[in-house]
Amino acid sequence: MNKRNILEPIQPVFVRFLRRFLCLLLLSMIPVARADNGTNQTAAVATSENDTNLSNMSLDQLMNVQVESTATLVPEKVTEAPANATVITSDEIKKYGWRTLGDLLESVPGFYISYDRDYQYLGVSGVNLGDANNRVLLLVNGHRINNDWDDSAAIDTSFILDLDLIDHVEIIRGPGSVVYGNNAFFAVINVITRQGKQINGVEASGVYGSYDTGSGRVTVGGQFTNSLQFLLSGTIYNDNGPDDLHFPEFDADNGGVAHHMDADNFQSFFGSVGYQDFTLEGGYINRDKINPTAQYGYTFNDSQFQTIDDRSYATLKYERHFEHDLDVLGDIYYDRSVSYIGEPIPAGVVTPATFDQQTETGQWAGGELQVNKKIMDRHTLTFGGEYRNDFEQQVSISGPGVSDLIQSHRYNYGIFGEGDIAFLDNLHLNAGVRYDEYGTFSPDWSPRAALIYNPWQQSTFKFIYGTAFRDPNVLELALTPGGADIRPEKISSFQLAYEQGINRNLRSSISGYYNKMDNLIGMGSSDSDVNFNADTVGMDAGLEGKWALSANPGTALDEINARLSYSLQRTVNRQTGVGMPDSPENMVKLNVNAPIYKDKIFAGLEVQYTSESSTVFLTAIGGVPAVVPGPNSPGYTVVNLTIFSHDLFVKNLEMSAGVYNLLDNHYYEPSSNFHLEPYIQQDGITFRVKLTYRF
Repeated sequence: MNKRNILEPIQPVFVRFLRRFLCLLLLSMIPVARADNGTNQTAAVATSENDTNLSNMSLDQLMNVQVESTATLVPEKVTEAPANATVITSDEIKKYGWRTLGDLLESVPGFYISYDRDYQYLGVSGVNLGDANNRVLLLVNGHRINNDWDDSAAIDTSFILDLDLIDHVEIIRGPGSVVYGNNAFFAVINVITRQGKQINGVEASGVYGSYDTGSGRVTVGGQFTNSLQFLLSGTIYNDNGPDDLHFPEFDADNGGVAHHMDADNFQSFFGSVGYQDFTLEGGYINRDKINPTAQYGYTFNDSQFQTIDDRSYATLKYERHFEHDLDVLGDIYYDRSVSYIGEPIPAGVVTPATFDQQTETGQWAGGELQVNKKIMDRHTLTFGGEYRNDFEQQVSISGPGVSDLIQSHRYNYGIFGEGDIAFLDNLHLNAGVRYDEYGTFSPDWSPRAALIYNPWQQSTFKFIYGTAFRDPNVLELALTPGGADIRPEKISSFQLAYEQGINRNLRSSISGYYNKMDNLIGMGSSDSDVNFNADTVGMDAGLEGKWALSANPGTALDEINARLSYSLQRTVNRQTGVGMPDSPENMVKLNVNAPIYKDKIFAGLEVQYTSESSTVFLTAIGGVPAVVPGPNSPGYTVVNLTIFSHDLFVKNLEMSAGVYNLLDNHYYEPSSNFHLEPYIQQDGITFRVKLTYRF
């Protein structure tokens, strides 16, 4: 196929995108003169100890706050990060009643979620291949959560952290391999936890919801006068799931009804102890999920089809500020991940029917070192390195007449350098490069450069070029014939962004991007992984506002907060010239939270529209598994409402009640290459009530 034919499907949407971009750009520049005359608030500084509550800042303060940036690993303003960044606070988590990290991420512009009733899969910039979220790097306090077997990043109930323990989440859209190496392909998500001094006692929480869902959490934390700080927290969770789920593809078996086949439960623990320059931190979760979808052609309506995830880590961190603006950070860590899949196989696939078990085990350890140096209070240089030993990567399959064992190990290391050079007070360049040796693959070079310009007060332009890579994981190599021929994925991204403050209450943003993706890895038509190329042209536009309701603003208790965004994205497979599956072109998101009774009761409203998506599903052609196109998954709108109260009847008591899918819409989300269903129906209206008390 020639170049003209490859780009032809993109041209109409690119023209529409360009028109919308220019119109929104002109509209958002209208209030610039007024913004220039506004009062400039002094930027608060959020230290690494989370001394400043981000929820209590005005909008212009929040945009100018200095945080330990996930984008560059050094303190900087959110508006000056060399990427499109979003910060979600713990206050928003409470007021919108988000139940999983995936729910939280679905509120972010350009992000979307597909749930196949086993895991939540994250789509970014029009790409969601349903393969374990391994093109997004997930961190907890800077520690990598993606495992070493299939590089999966859990964002559902298998996420290692209870959402009540989150202080804030930093979401960096765009390639991030310049700092983080593998998997930082589309985005980097850094979940920052609360600290012991923020708990300062005992905190207990209980939840009850639809399908007899229940959970309980106890957290203990504090800080002593000798600077010793600690936090210990444990959570248990159980969800029986809907009594019956209907899958038309299985109407010949039990009428297509899966009875009591969607249960979900987990137990998790998180702890941290800090003293002076050292912090010891660790987490653990064990999650057991029954899968009702009978994917891979397994036996339908069989509770033996379940997935169990066991994930743990421990890390010892060192952070020290020396004289002459020199910072040194380092850590050593150990991680373990075990995944189990029960596989009931019907008689139509094998004779006789059988039950197999697949277990994937990974263990790895490593260390990181980073040095930051500030020069003349204007320029910053950062150098760092990482070494990791994936000393156990194993998958075993066992069953009647079946015994298979795959073992592997890898050594990985990377070094990087990055600099932020301020040419003028309002113009600076951020540029860096990273070198990675990952297993036996050829070395990867990951450059990034960003020019950031502030021509007017509260105005920021960003011109960003970034690259990233993702090397094939062990699962992709082991289970694909000729897997050694699979090539690493590459992305080159070009982005133009404009952010504008409109007095102290409003802030607008608009960004356009083009992603050139080479050698994406996905399942081909013959049930084996192949490389293919794709391009994405997209745009995100947003408007955010904060309005104080009292004469003494400055806390999250007396403000109306609103966020509106529109995303347009078009992803095209360069080989076929057609769009990608599970890739909605249009998304609109609205979030509003406001006090409805003094400073005691608040309402959080969330409205999300997602346009239709093409789908694929797994079938058999001549007895051979094959992936074929399916019908489009219809577009849908979901409305969620949460009522939250604090200190209403009892001091230190928080109460919330959430209603999800308030309009009881019957909607579907695309599945993946591994399902016999092209799309899967989601829950109707559900509820959750929650109590949290601090002793």
